[in-house]
Amino acid sequence: MAYKALSQVIGRIIRPLRRIFFAGSGRFSAILILSAALLLQIYDPPFLANFRDRVFDFYQQSLPREAAAPRPVAVIDIDENSLLNLGQWPWPRSYLANLVSNATEKGALVIGFDMLFAEADRLSPDKMASNIVGLPDDVKRQLSTLPSFDKIFAQEMANSRVVLGISVTPDSDGANNYGLDRIPSFAALGQDPKPYLNKFPALIGNIDVLDEAAAGRGMVSLDQDFDGIVRRVPLANRVGDKIIPTLALDMLRVATGRNVVVLTNENGIVGFKVAGSMVPTDTNGRIWIKYSEFDPDIYISALDVINGTVATEKLAGKLVLVGTSATGLKDLRASPLTSNLPGVEMHMQLLENILTQSYLFRPDFIALFEWLGTVLTGLTLIVLVPIVGARTTMGLLVFVGTVAITSSAYIFIFHSVLIDVSYTVTVSTLVYITLVYSIYMSTEQERTRIRTAFAHYLSPELVKRLSASPDSLVLGGEEKEMTFMFCDIREFTVISEGYKHDPKGLTHLINRFLTPMTGLILEHNGTIDKYMGDSIMAFWNAPLDNPQHAKDAADAAIEMIPRLNTLNAELESEAAQENRIFKQLRVGIGLNTGTCIVGNLGSEQRFDYSVLGDPVNLASRLEGQTKEYGFSIILGDSTAVSVPDYALIELDLIAVKGKQDATKIYGLLGNANHALMPEFVETKRLVIDFLKLYRNREWDGACETADALKFHDRHLVKFVDLYLDRIAAFRETPPPDSWDGVFRAERK
Repeated sequence: MAYKALSQVIGRIIRPLRRIFFAGSGRFSAILILSAALLLQIYDPPFLANFRDRVFDFYQQSLPREAAAPRPVAVIDIDENSLLNLGQWPWPRSYLANLVSNATEKGALVIGFDMLFAEADRLSPDKMASNIVGLPDDVKRQLSTLPSFDKIFAQEMANSRVVLGISVTPDSDGANNYGLDRIPSFAALGQDPKPYLNKFPALIGNIDVLDEAAAGRGMVSLDQDFDGIVRRVPLANRVGDKIIPTLALDMLRVATGRNVVVLTNENGIVGFKVAGSMVPTDTNGRIWIKYSEFDPDIYISALDVINGTVATEKLAGKLVLVGTSATGLKDLRASPLTSNLPGVEMHMQLLENILTQSYLFRPDFIALFEWLGTVLTGLTLIVLVPIVGARTTMGLLVFVGTVAITSSAYIFIFHSVLIDVSYTVTVSTLVYITLVYSIYMSTEQERTRIRTAFAHYLSPELVKRLSASPDSLVLGGEEKEMTFMFCDIREFTVISEGYKHDPKGLTHLINRFLTPMTGLILEHNGTIDKYMGDSIMAFWNAPLDNPQHAKDAADAAIEMIPRLNTLNAELESEAAQENRIFKQLRVGIGLNTGTCIVGNLGSEQRFDYSVLGDPVNLASRLEGQTKEYGFSIILGDSTAVSVPDYALIELDLIAVKGKQDATKIYGLLGNANHALMPEFVETKRLVIDFLKLYRNREWDGACETADALKFHDRHLVKFVDLYLDRIAAFRETPPPDSWDGVFRAERK
């Protein structure tokens, strides 16, 4: 019992939640899309990372870093002019010796080479002696006694502070590992940083004579993203157990004379501390470069430095990088701002970022907040869109997107932190579109269902209006004032006996009767509720509102009589041709207006769009009274009040079978035009006089008026005879003093 009670409680909680999250409106599809998007955001494939990086590129393009003045870094450029005047690369290293000597003399703090010297200088005199075939022996001896260009270069390096470039490589073949043991150790604060650094099997270094003279050595390798753009560079990598600094980092170490400290926690690397300044990185020791616009003024032609014609202020007190912009040397890279830049530009930008503390930062935990933002926004839309509608949630989506984008831009501008909201906005928009499209498709399906369900029961115009406004159909039932019609063939049992050997013929006859009657009901905006053999039940003012529902119902009933006469003429002609007995079809139509419940009624297994209420039952009883009063159409009092200008004749004050309360009933003979005809006016006057005499118990006067009615209108013979029979009974057994003129029907 306790388990059953607990199950019921859980069921009561789960059912509304299930309706909220899974009940149509595209929620299931939206949840699938959101789930896939969240998994994709966790996996972060290259194309998604590239999309995010492009957004960050746009930030940098919109607001590049403002370069410091004066610039703390200069670039000695092996440009096209230098190659034109000094010859093709590689130059004799005596040229580079002059470059180092002159740059040092002009006040350069540290000189960093964005290039490798992995082989001896082939243009050195000692190498030329063995490389040139046919030299006389004495010339060879003289050349061999001349100093090596590599030694000259090394000597100038020893007199300065030079950091040489080295390159880590994923391929051990061709690597020399020169200078690996000379790389100074990093100080570590916290956990061991090595497991978090990118590991390479080997490096390519510089020949010993140069490496021994250098004050430092740093990586010139640059990491390119999926699209070839350099956005992030590692401040250090790892070869074996050795931490290899990047060129910029080791230049700063040499410039300050202080070791670099690596800060690490349980999640990975936090940053590098150099010269008292903390450089934050991601957990793998990478830093985002915040680019400034390319400035050719900081590039100094190597020709001017080698010739000693460079101005002192261009180099004095600066960190100096040596690189190339010459196209033929193929050291061109792409940045978020420019597609073709000298590779040395990236090292220059990194140096300035560290020196001016103006680098970009993207903490690793930001990805979690971005993911949670996608979850929250997506689920909010999934819950709200089907409830409050597309227009309101569109405003919410625009507001959230605007706030997210503005906040991301603000944090970038004032804090240099990169937060990606583009993915969240994109996924949320996709979820929103899915929900709105699903609602649209659901609406279209509902319209199709409505058109299909009501095509046989409503007029085409009503079907069109209802399908355009499916909300007009209130599922489950609503209370409305409506007009109801019951139409039945009189003496159908007698007619069907004539077809007892021809059931198909009887079916055909019924169809020929129902089809035109249905057509007239639909033409006057009625709804077919059901067919019951030879009977039709219809109603007006549902599922769509119809202010003149009583009038439309009365018009349909009036037109059904002549249409039935046409059908009878056709049937009579056919019977004559086939030598059959013809039995005329006659109908009784009951109309009543009142408030009832209309909607989808039935069981969970099967339901119909129908009506329930006492006014419906009264309409059925009025149809049954048509044969008693001899009228084809009988209206209830509430319907008659709605069409006061129609040709109506009061028939009786009656309490139909099954009801205690009495109601006035009226015979309907025609529309407003018919009501103006002199013959009808006289008939109506006589009926009024007759009923007045009858209810006043003036039997003799009533009988005289009844005779006048018979003589005036032969259609009222049965009506008059009905009352004459009552009068005869009252003569024998007078009604009690409390008699109110109400006739209580004993038959339906």
